[in-house]
Amino acid sequence: MVAALFSLPLLFIFLSIGRALLSEQGNLASVGCHGCLILPTLQHDLILIAIFLIASILWVKLPRYLRWLALLIQIGLVFAITADLIMLAEFGMRLSWHDVIKFGGEFKAIKSYIEIKLATITGILTLIGDTILLISWIGHLRAANYLGQQGIRWLMMSVFACVLLYMLPTMTHHPLPWLYRNVVEINLPSGVDQVYSQTYQAQLKAHYKPPPWVCTQGLGLRQNVIIVLIESWSWYHSKDRLGIMDATSHLDQLAQKGTVWTQFFSNGFTTDHGLIALLGGVVPLPAVNRYHSLEGYAGFDKLSATLPQRLAADGYQSYFFTTGDLNFMDKGTWLKKLGFHHIEGDDHSFYQGMPRFAFNAAHDGWLYQRFLTWLDHEVPRKHPYLAVLETVTTHPPFMNPETGQQGEQAAFRFADTQVAHFVKELEQQGFFKDGLLILTSDQRALTPLRAAEVQAFGDAAPALLPLIILGGSFNGGEPITTTAQMADMPASLDYLLTDRSCQYQGRGNLFTIPPKSPQCILRPQGDQRDIIDAYCGTEHAQIKLDGDHTRVIKGHLPDAEKIIQRINLQRILLGIQNIDFTHIM
Repeated sequence: MVAALFSLPLLFIFLSIGRALLSEQGNLASVGCHGCLILPTLQHDLILIAIFLIASILWVKLPRYLRWLALLIQIGLVFAITADLIMLAEFGMRLSWHDVIKFGGEFKAIKSYIEIKLATITGILTLIGDTILLISWIGHLRAANYLGQQGIRWLMMSVFACVLLYMLPTMTHHPLPWLYRNVVEINLPSGVDQVYSQTYQAQLKAHYKPPPWVCTQGLGLRQNVIIVLIESWSWYHSKDRLGIMDATSHLDQLAQKGTVWTQFFSNGFTTDHGLIALLGGVVPLPAVNRYHSLEGYAGFDKLSATLPQRLAADGYQSYFFTTGDLNFMDKGTWLKKLGFHHIEGDDHSFYQGMPRFAFNAAHDGWLYQRFLTWLDHEVPRKHPYLAVLETVTTHPPFMNPETGQQGEQAAFRFADTQVAHFVKELEQQGFFKDGLLILTSDQRALTPLRAAEVQAFGDAAPALLPLIILGGSFNGGEPITTTAQMADMPASLDYLLTDRSCQYQGRGNLFTIPPKSPQCILRPQGDQRDIIDAYCGTEHAQIKLDGDHTRVIKGHLPDAEKIIQRINLQRILLGIQNIDFTHIM
C-alpha cells in the first residue's frame, strides 16, 4: 500500500524529467546543456506535487459529500501537468490558459486532431501513459484511505519536504526561466494584459509623431502572382540548408532554380499572425486580452493598405484558396474585410467526397488541382490577379495523407512532392510567361528548436522562414541575404507590380536593387507572451509589454523610445478585447 501511495508522485517526477529533457532541445543543447534543466524543473514542480498531496489529505479527512473539492483540485493539476508535457512534445510550446480559452470552442478542429493523433504510435503511447496515470491515481487514493492516520503522516512529511525544497533558491540560473518553471508559474498574470492608463494614452496620442509616409515610383510589372503558404515549412526541413531533415528535396531544387531569401523573418508564431503580417502588412502585436480571446483577427479587420487593397487600386483581383475550415477563428470573414474578391475553403464543391484530415481539410494535392481547374476555366481574362493558396497537410499531427505513414518527414515529403507537381503544371500551362510564384510559410513549425538551427541562426532561429520566388528576373537569381520581414510584403509587391508604392519610413522593400532592410523587425514570442523580440540590424533586443511601463529588458534597441511608443500606440488603437468564455461552453 505504501508503494501505491507514492506511485503517482513518482510518476509526476518522471513527467518533470521528461519535460526538462524536451525543453533542453534547441537553445540549450546547442551550448552543451545535457540534463542541466532536470534539477530546476523538478524543484519548481515540487510545489504542484505538494498541492496534489494536500488534496489527497483532504480526500481522506473531508466528509464524503465534500470530497469532490479535493478531487477537483487533483483533476486540474493532472490535466495541467500532462497537457503541458503534451504541448511541449507536439508543438514546442508550454501550455497557456490563453490558448485553452482561445481554441477551446473549436470542437471540430480539436476532434479531427485527436482522431488523427490516436492513429499514430505517439498517440497510442500517450493513451497508454494516460491509462497508467489513471490507474496510479486510483491506487493512490485507495491507499490513502486504507492507511488512514499513518498514511496522512507520510503525506504530511512529503508535503513539508516538497515545500521546503521548492522554497530554496533555484538550483540553476539561465536566461530562459519559462523552460523550467511549472505550468502554474508560467501562467501567472503578465504584462501582456496590463491596461494602459488614460493619462498615458492621452499623452502618447498628443505627442507621438509617426514616421513619414514615403511614396516611390514602382516597377509596374503587372504580372500575375501566386503566393503559396506551406503550413509550418521551416529551414530545418531542408537538407541543403541545414542538413537536419531531408524532407524538401524538390523545394531545395526550386530554391536553386529561382531566387531564395535566406534572412526572411516571420512576425509571429501562429498562422493568424502570419496572415496578418503577410497580407495585412502590419506586425500582429497583441491587444490587451488578445490571448484570452478566440477573435484572433479582432483589431486587424479594418486595415488600410492591405495587399489586396493595394493591388486593387491598379486593377488587380485577389483570390484566396484553402482546403481548411474558413470558420476557424472566423478567418473567412476577416479575409473578406481584407479585400479579397473571392474566397474558398473546405466546403467548396470540388472537395466533396474527398478524405478529410486536420481542420476538415482535403490534402494539398487537391488544393493545387482545384486551383489549376480555376486557372483553366475561371481565371479573369481582363484583369491581373493575386492568388493566395494556404495549405494544411503539414499541420500537426504529421502524416502522409495518401499512405497513412506517420511523422513529420513523411508529411513534408508528401507536401514537397505536391508542390513540385504544381510547379510543373504551371510551367506546362505557360503561367511563368507573365507570372510569379512565391513560396513561403505561415510560421516556423511549432516544434522544439533544433541545435543546428540555433548554431546557424542564433537568436533569429525561431523567426526565420524560407522564401523562394520563381518567374521572370527571379529565375536563376543569387541568394538574397538582406534581412526582410513578412509585414513588408504588401508594399514590396505593390512596388514590384504597380507604378507607385507608399510605405512608412523605416520599413523594408524586398524588391528594390539592392533590397532594403527594415529598421527593426518585431515579433511577438509564443512562449513568453509578454515579450516582443526586436531584430534591428545585427542587434537583438527583447521588449517586455507592461502597459505604461513597457520597456527593453534585454539587449540594445536603437531608437528605443520611438519604437516602444509605436508598439504602445498600436496596441492602444487595437482596443481592449473582451474576455469571452461562451465559445467553450
